[in-house]
Amino acid sequence: MKIEIHDVDHGACVMITAPNGQRLMLDCGCSGSRSWWPSLAYLGQRIDTLMVMNLDEDHVEDLLGIWTNCEIGAVFSNPTVNAQALASMKQQGMRSGVQTAHRILERFGSGRIGQWWQELGGVQWHVFWNRYFWDFTDTNNLSLAAFVTFGGFTILFGGDLETKGWQQLMKIPAFVARLSEVQVFVASHHGRENGCCEELFKHLRPELIIFSDGAKQHSTQETAPWYSARAKGIPDLDRPGNALVPGTRRVVTTRCDGTITLDVGYDGRYLVTSSRRAPPINDNALYNAIAKALRSS
Repeated sequence: MKIEIHDVDHGACVMITAPNGQRLMLDCGCSGSRSWWPSLAYLGQRIDTLMVMNLDEDHVEDLLGIWTNCEIGAVFSNPTVNAQALASMKQQGMRSGVQTAHRILERFGSGRIGQWWQELGGVQWHVFWNRYFWDFTDTNNLSLAAFVTFGGFTILFGGDLETKGWQQLMKIPAFVARLSEVQVFVASHHGRENGCCEELFKHLRPELIIFSDGAKQHSTQETAPWYSARAKGIPDLDRPGNALVPGTRRVVTTRCDGTITLDVGYDGRYLVTSSRRAPPINDNALYNAIAKALRSS
């Protein structure tokens, strides 16, 4: 499985490609600073399922382009948010991406559009959400929380969930039960402070945490140390360590590292590379060999 977390400034766009070529796209944000749009990068190509994690502009900015220029098999979003609910949450106005989302919901209904499966070529996804009106009436806390699994590997995407949204999901036993499986966590709300949830990390202990973020604009983005203290870390061959053990990386950001790619084996091992760092950030096989040698010495 290949996971590409694209560098789209303070937005989100992830492409997950199964071994057989089937694709799951999470969000369709774009980058104005680099002039990069998913509808051009994947022009004319098939996206088997487009998952909209959050119905805010930075997550759907290129939705019209994707809808027009790509072949979309299915769309999945929070099924409790219909066109009327979205309009009620956007009374101050909608930009083009959210307007497109609203028109799609108005025409096709909410949640599940087209022919979708929770298994694409060996890649499985399992989604949880809070309910509009009963739980929340803001788009952030109605974000999807998506577990994506391939063999022995699981990654969790948190959309723009804030602390109270995570706390509400923690009331769902099935959600809590899956947290211990996660190796990689894509932090919610681009790593900002209002997405930090201490209760979540009582069950979640990832090896690596990823921010999909842009240039620092707010003091609430100074959370890398907080998240770093809650990750196990992975070997980073591009950072100084000692003669036998490389440095460790616990938090990776698109702001510093550019587009982040994870190549995942069915056995759960994975390699992380990024567009601004030529050497691999993680090589589990090398790490395991070094750790074994140290234990036996």
